[in-house]
Amino acid sequence: MLMRAISKKVGVDDAMAGLISLRVLNYFGFEDSIIDNALDQDDRRLFYFLQDVAILKTDWEEAILPSGRTWRIFYWSLNSENITSIAMDVPIVKAQQGLYETLPADIWSREPLTQGA
Repeated sequence: MLMRAISKKVGVDDAMAGLISLRVLNYFGFEDSIIDNALDQDDRRLFYFLQDVAILKTDWEEAILPSGRTWRIFYWSLNSENITSIAMDVPIVKAQQGLYETLPADIWSREPLTQGA
């Protein structure tokens, strides 16, 4: 499925999509996510590109070091829902709007509301 999704989304032939898929899956193996530190610079660029076309996604967590400093750990994961949707030609469903996005634009105005005279 990954090969087909890459072929469709990126617009490369099956041979190139197969090579890209193998390159990506060599990092993941049987895992759902990998740590960003495992990538070399060229593969990190490829992963960012695949994130831009919604095939990969990123996540991060923070850890507090004994010195008190915060350390961020970045992870990559396969965007399985999108990969399946792209490969099967199913439209990707966007997340529902949150409460703030549903409010009218004038609600954010700092102008005082005037009452009818």
